[in-house]
Amino acid sequence: MKIRNIRLGRYLFVWGTILFLTAGCLVTLVQSNQASETEEGRVNIATKSKMESPGIPLIDEAVPPIIETASFGLG
Repeated sequence: MKIRNIRLGRYLFVWGTILFLTAGCLVTLVQSNQASETEEGRVNIATKSKMESPGIPLIDEAVPPIIETASFGLG
């Protein structure tokens, strides 16, 4: 009876390992297919479109000649 239980345990262990590895491979395969179909996969197409740069914003065009800063001690 004891030998039969050991054989059954080994049998179940082997099939459990095969099932675990198969499920892991399938999950990896499904995730890689989903990643290629997301918005991130299509971003490169949008970057190839020809958009004109709006130039320097108005707030940056009128930079004052002297920039004054202040610092405060914390001690």
